[in-house]
Amino acid sequence: MESTYTCPECGSNIEAIEDDEETKSPFGTPYMCMECGHEATEASLKYKNFKVGKVTEVEDKGKLKVFKVIFEEDGEPLQIVTNAKHVDEDQMVVIACEGAIVPAGAESEADGGQGIEVKKASVGGNASSGMLCDAPMLAWTGGAAGVPAKIDGFEYIELGGVPPMTRPIKQ
Repeated sequence: MESTYTCPECGSNIEAIEDDEETKSPFGTPYMCMECGHEATEASLKYKNFKVGKVTEVEDKGKLKVFKVIFEEDGEPLQIVTNAKHVDEDQMVVIACEGAIVPAGAESEADGGQGIEVKKASVGGNASSGMLCDAPMLAWTGGAAGVPAKIDGFEYIELGGVPPMTRPIKQ
């Protein structure tokens, strides 16, 4: 079943462009707006406000961890608070930033769906500006709930970019 997306530039419906198996991308089907010409990938449409980040600092606060994540080298870090285990410095992870709807691809509660919009919050008395994602939040098969979606070592995944459509697996 093909998803229907709205153009982030002009608000028109955006259509899938034919692609063949040889040019299949880990970021899904290419799309183009027939009104304004905006091009996008399925991942950039589905994972709006989701970004690949690098953990630069981890502070253990008992049951919680407060960590800093960057989306570009020498960029301003974003603080995330989580109860997830196994988050270490220098790991590449997926973050649902402010405005993202989790799980990815869901309609927001405000639009009558089951998805929850990520907002800045105080978690255990610490400011948090996003959520660390696991596989179910990204609608990936494989990977358990509560286990961070780590994506280290995949050359096609860029710091600050959108995550791929499926969980990357080392060969």
